[in-house]
Amino acid sequence: MKFKQKNTLTKSLLSLAITATFATSFMATANEKDEESVEVYTVTANRSSMSIGDALANQIVITRADIEIMNPTSVLDIFTTVTSVDVASNGGRGQSSSIFMRGTNSDHVLVLIDGIRISSATSGGASLNTLSPEMIERIEIVQGPRAALWGSDAIGGVIQIFTRQFEAGEFFAGASFGSDSYQKYKAGAGISHGDGHSSISISKETSDGFDVQEGSETDDDGYDFTSVAIRGQQKISKDLTFDWLLSSDQGDNEYDGYYNGSDIRNHVWLVRANYQSVLNGVKNFTTFSVGQNRDSADSLSDGIWQSTFETRRMQYSLTNNMQFSDELQINVGVDHYQDDVSKGTTTYDIQKRDTTGVFAHTLYTDNAWTYEATIRHDDVENIDAENTYNLGLGYQLDADSRLVANYGTGFKVPNFNSLYYPGYGTPTLKAEYSNTFEVFYETTFNNIDASINFYNSKIDDLIGRKEGKAASFAKVEIKGVELAANYQGLGGTHDMNVSYTDTEDQSSTYQSGDRMGELTYAQLIRRAKEKFNYKFTTSAAGADLYLQYQFVGARTDSVYGVEGPVHLPAFQLVNLGLNYEVTSNLSVTSRVTNLFDKDYQTAKGYNTQERAFYIGLNYQNF
Repeated sequence: MKFKQKNTLTKSLLSLAITATFATSFMATANEKDEESVEVYTVTANRSSMSIGDALANQIVITRADIEIMNPTSVLDIFTTVTSVDVASNGGRGQSSSIFMRGTNSDHVLVLIDGIRISSATSGGASLNTLSPEMIERIEIVQGPRAALWGSDAIGGVIQIFTRQFEAGEFFAGASFGSDSYQKYKAGAGISHGDGHSSISISKETSDGFDVQEGSETDDDGYDFTSVAIRGQQKISKDLTFDWLLSSDQGDNEYDGYYNGSDIRNHVWLVRANYQSVLNGVKNFTTFSVGQNRDSADSLSDGIWQSTFETRRMQYSLTNNMQFSDELQINVGVDHYQDDVSKGTTTYDIQKRDTTGVFAHTLYTDNAWTYEATIRHDDVENIDAENTYNLGLGYQLDADSRLVANYGTGFKVPNFNSLYYPGYGTPTLKAEYSNTFEVFYETTFNNIDASINFYNSKIDDLIGRKEGKAASFAKVEIKGVELAANYQGLGGTHDMNVSYTDTEDQSSTYQSGDRMGELTYAQLIRRAKEKFNYKFTTSAAGADLYLQYQFVGARTDSVYGVEGPVHLPAFQLVNLGLNYEVTSNLSVTSRVTNLFDKDYQTAKGYNTQERAFYIGLNYQNF
């Protein structure tokens, strides 16, 4: 593996060694905490509940406990620790942001909240920067294509966020304060109603912010957001239950330029019925859901309304999981989406679109071998029909090790801006299409859980801008390797991951100075080849301690009016956190971000926050 930023990486590893030495000296006095091994179940990889070790997918599960010890100020803070994920933001909290998984585009990651898609029909991306971490119970991340199960967008992977639920009588409340006049107030509680319960969570955050963009306009750009989530479940009989969700994020943020502010409103609602039955000895779990995602933003100039973007998506889904035996399960389902962009001020030639997808999935285990196959057909109105599939093969080498190989295809339907935005859209665009092969090895030895993953993805007809209009022209090949390890010992838990991602845009070349003038494929923007993350957590004297080190290699970016790629230097960050239990119910939390006050950018021309301090007080009765 060859690193172009060799000197920078060497310095970063030296810094890590110094940090690790400090952490180790502290660990010697820490009280080690015995942790029971808890089996983790997921639903995102196969659209049915199963042990994470049985699914033939590369998965990461972030629990509520992980979030609390990290004490993030935004959801994006959580994703910066994930293998092969790049996060780029046009400023701070509430600003436009992107998540790139395994080198793919930001709209190649399907984002769900409790099963509901939240991507915008106009821009194609999902807005996560307004969602409060206080609303989240856990996050499941599946890396690699899963379009054969979920449909459009799932080329690089799937992120599913599950909202919090509380038992009857449980509640929490708290407040936090920090740099840039940051304030957060939060509360949540659970109530019972017969054989059911409901939970409500509320969070309000305000900050004066910082100057988000380079230039002559040096004022602070603040934000004010309120998040509310209501999650409930009702048991009708021993076989039938209903659950529901109502989630709302709304507020305003400031930025630079003529359009210097936005009023943002994101809403999700869902009603779902779950029915269990046994037919001819086959266990069935049937789910029917209906819901809607709505995102809306008013653009402002000095507080005066200028325009509105709003999209709505009605979503219907019917799935059935059939468990024939402990070795064989089959999942089948139908998804239907109705996109509507007629409510905004921009007039699109076509304002509504229906998409219907049907899929079948099977997972079979025969002693040490596991086989997986999925096929899906999507009919997209005014675009085309798309067929996708996944094939997986796993072999259990021994009780602690397995080898898995996957091949999958995926697609991304063009968004309404690419198709119909006045003066820019091209109505004849077809869907982007991908195929990916990956192989990974997982093992456990000497209290270490480790994995290594190799993957290769090819994406055809990537949509971009050509001569001022949307066009399908790019062909991309992405090659990557990921290494991750978790070790419990030496006074705490150590998580490490390193990734190398090569994103070749085969439609764009440049003159490489270190290859004797040879033409070299350009790299996709805002994606680093080299990334390294290290997390250390421990408990001592009633306190939970958290340390994070992050290295992100050099990247390129594009700037309007500048020909060719521009350079984004590598950077490294250190974050610290401490949660102290005053009593069994009362705790004090603190966090320091960008400990060494590094000056860095994730998007050219946009500033990031300097060193920041946060402290909070929390009370809970569970």
